[in-house]
Amino acid sequence: MSAIESGKICIFGAGGPVGAAAARALQGEYSLRMTDIRDFSEITEPQSKYAPLPPEPSGAHEWAQVDVSDYGQVLDASKGMDALINCTVVRGELEGAFQVSLIGAYNVMKAATKCGMKKVIHTGPRHLYLGYEGDYRFDHDLSDDVPMNPGSDLYALTKHLGGQVVRVFAERHGIEVITFVYCNFKPGHGGDAKDGSGVGPFATSWEDTGEAFLYGLRAPALPRKYEVFNILAELPQGMYKPTKAERLLGWKPKHNFERLFKIPSV
Repeated sequence: MSAIESGKICIFGAGGPVGAAAARALQGEYSLRMTDIRDFSEITEPQSKYAPLPPEPSGAHEWAQVDVSDYGQVLDASKGMDALINCTVVRGELEGAFQVSLIGAYNVMKAATKCGMKKVIHTGPRHLYLGYEGDYRFDHDLSDDVPMNPGSDLYALTKHLGGQVVRVFAERHGIEVITFVYCNFKPGHGGDAKDGSGVGPFATSWEDTGEAFLYGLRAPALPRKYEVFNILAELPQGMYKPTKAERLLGWKPKHNFERLFKIPSV
């Protein structure tokens, strides 16, 4: 698959902070069809203090209300696009989590297949702590490809199942799928945290979160049709590292939160 240097990109879940970060990073390079279950006028408050909001849908960019659990709506939004980005999620609601994270992922990939799409970027969580249900809390040097081991956590389980659906579509239909996984987000300057107050083993700046999508769209052909990438800062714990993203996509984090893990001089 050649890199997608320009064209039309549909972002599902653009009203959430990860989708909004993606849209802000891509708005100067592509024509965007931003979608969410909510209308743009309803998205007035950020999810957290420093989380981004989606850009104004004007000029080459448009907004569409799309319920990702409805295949017809997903298919209509996908028509005419050069690539799809799926940032949708429901976390704590039993039926909603399965409808969005599992059925929604299926609908996006089914639409990608129907429309002859060659590249999709999928997103999901990297859960570090799951009550010892197969998690990796005491491990280091973990690769991007270690199994998710979601245990019984609803959020982790439904996103894991959606990821497996995406992988099967990629392998059976020859669609190049890049999956970005995240855990903890901060503004590049570290937010309100004090110098030396610490940072967890998996954290990403909002600025780096969005920029990774540009590198994903413009990446050359990858070794496998389905590739998972940890998108995070260079952190001293060494639990996870962003080296695969640098090696295959050319992406490197610009914000590594040094002031948070360096002890201030007395």
